Amino acid sequence: SDTVLSYSVGGSATEGTDYDNLSGTVTIAAGATSETIDITNIVADSLVEGTETVTITLTGITASDPGITIDAANDDDAIDIFDNDTALVSVAGTVDGNEAGPVNGVFTVSQSAVAVSDTVLSYSVGGSATEGTDYDNLSGTVTIAAGATSETIDITNIVADSLVEGTETVTITLTGITASDPGITIDAANDDDAIDIFDNDAALISIAGTTDGNETGPIDGVFTVTQSALAVSDTVISYSVGGTATAGTDYTALSGSVTVPAGSTSATIDVTGIVADSLVEDTETVTITLTGITASDPGVTIDVANDNASINIIDGDSATVMIVGTTDGDETGPVDGVFTVTRSADATSATVLSYSVGGTATEGIDYDALSGSLTIPNSTNSVTIDITGIVADSLVEGIEPVVITLTAITGGNSGVTIVAANDTDSIDILDGDTAQVSIAGTTDGDETGPVDG
Repeated sequence: SDTVLSYSVGGSATEGTDYDNLSGTVTIAAGATSETIDITNIVADSLVEGTETVTITLTGITASDPGITIDAANDDDAIDIFDNDTALVSVAGTVDGNEAGPVNGVFTVSQSAVAVSDTVLSYSVGGSATEGTDYDNLSGTVTIAAGATSETIDITNIVADSLVEGTETVTITLTGITASDPGITIDAANDDDAIDIFDNDAALISIAGTTDGNETGPIDGVFTVTQSALAVSDTVISYSVGGTATAGTDYTALSGSVTVPAGSTSATIDVTGIVADSLVEDTETVTITLTGITASDPGVTIDVANDNASINIIDGDSATVMIVGTTDGDETGPVDGVFTVTRSADATSATVLSYSVGGTATEGIDYDALSGSLTIPNSTNSVTIDITGIVADSLVEGIEPVVITLTAITGGNSGVTIVAANDTDSIDILDGDTAQVSIAGTTDGDETGPVDG
């Protein structure tokens, strides 16, 4: 007779969804020893779900010849339904962070197909931004929920500090899958990515002359370069040098570059090796102009309104000027008279003086008129004022003096002054004429008249 058996269905595959519903009964025909239960119309979906099982358990014999029983040791068994679906997991930086706002950064972890189970991934964190300082610490794990294809990793609580640091980066690298359906793997070509954290801070670089140099001492001059905000990197600035002082002669030549260290807001440029010579040369200047930034964090620029400054190098030297009448004039010859004007020290510029003329000799009559001005060149320290054109007349007039008084310095170095005790002197113009006096009776007197004698 036919043997009719009932059975129940189980396993991880879903009857009626993953395959056709089963009847729950099977018949071994009379004269046969077996029959099949076919699992038909298995659904080839795109869902990543791994291998699923179908289990059949014989539950009873509803019709048969006597003597037929179910083998309790072999009353159930299972088959697999293999899944042909796979999925790749990748990560991409989708939103950059920004200190202005601030704005959170976002990474998106994507799975190329839906899975029936959660996909749990581990990841490592890198980049130039510091986790826990520039933004909140991350967990190191992210879960794509069953039925979803993506999840985000948010870079939160970005710190809007005042530090100039340029754009920083956060990098996430997927390192492993700790739980998932089979067939899910990390896409090795897209297992890491980065976002930027933009910095909203800026700083201006300026320069000021803060200490004048001085030959007396000598005292070094100082420029101070100032950065208006802290930066995480060194700021290296180039500069040019000018002014009336000569680099390498009046002071040690400068390098042309200055560095404001990371974490600092200033640096100095020292003008050293100032030469304490004996030359009267006025106050000289050193000028520095900031010309460019050769290394820095982004956001650091030169303040064009304050990109140059000057200091003085003060001269400690001085000189005095005096006049001496050195040669008397004489009508006999005639012989020119001479005044000598002397400066006590070398100077870098010619010294220009004015003078007045006096005395009993008459300028323009007894001798040539004078100009009232003289120049002591920077290359020598004395000049003469010559009393020329002395008139050799026949007039007996005795000795006549010429007096010259230095009245002012009208040009040259400021350290040159007139000595008040020696600002005037005189020479004589000697007269070579003589005369004799005699007497003669020239008219007789007469009482008649009378006539004077």
